[in-house]
Amino acid sequence: MKDLLAYHKLRLIHANQIINVFEDYNNKSLGEWQIVAGEWHPITVDSNADVSGGLSGDLAVDCIGSYAGGDIEREIELEEFGEITFGHYVQNEHLDGNPNLKFYIDDVLKLEVKGPTPWYTCAPIGITPGLHKLRFSYDPDGDLWGKKAVIDTFTISIGKDISCIISNYTPAKPIRNLAENKILRGNTQYQQMTKSDTEISFTATFSGRDFAHFMAISEDVFYFIDEWGICYRGIFPDDTEPSSIALNHVYTVELILKSDSQVGRGFC
Repeated sequence: MKDLLAYHKLRLIHANQIINVFEDYNNKSLGEWQIVAGEWHPITVDSNADVSGGLSGDLAVDCIGSYAGGDIEREIELEEFGEITFGHYVQNEHLDGNPNLKFYIDDVLKLEVKGPTPWYTCAPIGITPGLHKLRFSYDPDGDLWGKKAVIDTFTISIGKDISCIISNYTPAKPIRNLAENKILRGNTQYQQMTKSDTEISFTATFSGRDFAHFMAISEDVFYFIDEWGICYRGIFPDDTEPSSIALNHVYTVELILKSDSQVGRGFC
């Protein structure tokens, strides 16, 4: 039993604790990205005056992008579960065609942005430990005039393990908040059915110092790794219930992780 508690596969990770990659392209280069097809380049004050046209104002400066379309790739090796975010913009001034920017991890499509779109920071994209190939691909779709794709502030952050023993574990289960029934055209129907979120219940046991640290960060974002190695990204509700055992040297907290990941698929 001692070995089972020490080496079980269930893990709790404090998300976004180490910045593994941060590229803001202020050095007027592509950073670690390598062009593997077509055209990508730094977007600076000078490139804004070129024949392809540029973004107006300061938004155009110190980014990387493509006018004619192409692919850039890089490799990254991570020691822990993490997430990727970046700013993106796809321009299409004359609404001709459907220019699109795609982002892949290990040749699996993770995000597709079709223009025209404003500047936007993408929702976090999960990434697992290990060696990965990352790729941006831009397709202008037809005439190049007035089109481009731009990315900025590419960030990969990873988490840190929480020192605790997990017990009383209830595997991930779907939770649904169904809309109230209403009468539609004479029929009773559910309104706008959506895929369910995920709920995971467990007890975390801490030493005194680790307990104090966890309670201080309990409102942050966490990853929960289940027995199958699936990562769920979520938060804990306000009604966490700590208790003290073993003469105030050991503490337990009843936790319910609420995640917008799907059961069995997770965040990564």
